[in-house]
Amino acid sequence: MKAVITNAVPLNTGDAAILRATVAILRRAFADLDVVVYGEQPETASALYPEMAFRRSLYAQLDEWAGGRRRKLAALALLLVAWASRFDFGRRRLLPMLPPRLRASLEEYRAADVVVSSGGTYLVPHYRLMPKLFDFLVTLALGRPLVLFTQSLGPFGGFGRRWILRLILSRATLILVRDERSAGHLRGLGVPSDRVRVCADAAFALSNRAAAAPRRAPASNGLRIAVSVRDWPHFTNLRSQQGMAQFADAMVALVQMLVEKFGADVTFLSTCQGIPEYWTDDSRLARAIEERLTGAARSRVRVDARFHDPEALRDRYAGYDVVIATRMHAAILALCAGTPVMPLAYEFKTAELFGRLGFAGMVPSIEGVDGATLCSAFRQVLLRWQVCGDEIWGKVAVEERASLAASEHVRAALAPASMPAPA
Repeated sequence: MKAVITNAVPLNTGDAAILRATVAILRRAFADLDVVVYGEQPETASALYPEMAFRRSLYAQLDEWAGGRRRKLAALALLLVAWASRFDFGRRRLLPMLPPRLRASLEEYRAADVVVSSGGTYLVPHYRLMPKLFDFLVTLALGRPLVLFTQSLGPFGGFGRRWILRLILSRATLILVRDERSAGHLRGLGVPSDRVRVCADAAFALSNRAAAAPRRAPASNGLRIAVSVRDWPHFTNLRSQQGMAQFADAMVALVQMLVEKFGADVTFLSTCQGIPEYWTDDSRLARAIEERLTGAARSRVRVDARFHDPEALRDRYAGYDVVIATRMHAAILALCAGTPVMPLAYEFKTAELFGRLGFAGMVPSIEGVDGATLCSAFRQVLLRWQVCGDEIWGKVAVEERASLAASEHVRAALAPASMPAPA
């Protein structure tokens, strides 16, 4: 079984967790799996994860071929070549006209038994859709099965955007979504429901709770707490600078309270850090918050700014009593380690996940949050873990099983009748 995984962002440890878990889940379905990964910054990704084969994304290669000009014309030409390569004439006459690397990539896609778009959150209004959709169009032009792994997506507005999404997503072999809200967005587009399955985030497949027994949040003082923060440029009701200033103020107030009222030792530790080549580093915001702390908090707070791969980060979270997570995959990796989590939401995906875990109405949003809200939410969530810990961990186990069930969904979707082999 040859699989191409696309739209990967391995320099983000949360996305790397999705990627590693996706490979593990696919191997449950197909033991002889051979994988190549297309995405961003493959050279750096290869250094971080040398066991995987990385390639530059098709859209980036297209941009390079077009020289930054006439990108639409180049995209149409490449789609025509992709479609024609299904026939002998196209393979002999048209494929050789492409640059060597782009031609090799097209051949790699054409030879794949399945093209899997990595799980995550990128089919949403505030991100550019075309780089992702172009990848899907090439896959469909080549006649290869397209599977979208565990996504949160939508809502989609605008006639043109809805039309192109309906056209493409209705032709996918399988779309795995992480929540019912995303499934509803697909129904609203008119995507056939028999192609959509609700599945837990792939990263739950990295669970190591058997090695670290899940626990309730302790009621005593002296907590060890890890905190994940992030920059967020997509506030809906505030300018980004104003929104981030309020978020930072709120985090300062929360950390001060954790030290002064709970005697906590606090470590800032997140999923996007320690990689200079990546566009953001959560430790920069963490240091800015640390510098504003006063009194005892200055000596009880530290920033771990190093890079940790997904399993290493999961295992580090196992050493804390609570993880306060703005990054959703910081939350998931902590849960995989058996550590209670207080979530903060910057997109609906986090509220959807923790609603299923029993925290409906308890997930503060990054939008306009203040210190009093965060401090109150921490006390409420801590109490919830203390009182209902066994129930919560039972629901986490359901998410873990649901993540692994993706292997059965993919295997059923790729039954031989639905998988024409490349000529």
